[in-house]
Amino acid sequence: MSNFDKKAADWDKNHDHATRAHKLADYLASQVDLSNVKKAMEYGSGTGLLSFALKDKIPSIELMDSSIEMTKAAQRKVEEQGIKSLHPVQYDIMTQELPTSRYDLIFILQTLHHIDDTALFVQKSAQLLNPKGYLVIIDLVKEDGSFHEDEFHGHKGFVQSELEQKLKDSGLTPTHYGICHIIEKELKDGTIKEYPLFMMVGRK
Repeated sequence: MSNFDKKAADWDKNHDHATRAHKLADYLASQVDLSNVKKAMEYGSGTGLLSFALKDKIPSIELMDSSIEMTKAAQRKVEEQGIKSLHPVQYDIMTQELPTSRYDLIFILQTLHHIDDTALFVQKSAQLLNPKGYLVIIDLVKEDGSFHEDEFHGHKGFVQSELEQKLKDSGLTPTHYGICHIIEKELKDGTIKEYPLFMMVGRK
């Protein structure tokens, strides 16, 4: 069982997660013209908090995650609330064939720093976008490694210029970069530290 499988049952019990999702949904809607977005995909969607916050703004959203337990949790919520526009699916585009679906918007929240080959992810996302589609990346600004205090093998946040270059290399045009949220976290030594989240938008 993966670390995220273990976290699935209690993920939504953290009210900060839901509050953050609604704030980020509003910010995303202010930077991306959602009027032309008919089909979207959230990659690394977890229990789908951000997609749920966007459900009234986008007609169809695929919630894609490699974790079976996160996908099950999202599916339970979709069924309990009778939502027809959200579609959870367990899938990993980094290891499986690209799906045949194409999207007007792909968004990813604090998942990119867990993906080893970020350039490949951006490249695959660009392939999955319709013409003039958007890739929205929300993740940590480059940090000192203290955000994940336990053993962690991912990326310690991202530098704007380096990530923008990866978008350009995949044929996407960066259209926006901004700080969209500050995470306050209490570290093991009792200190409170702030970790900014950025939103980067690229257009095909």
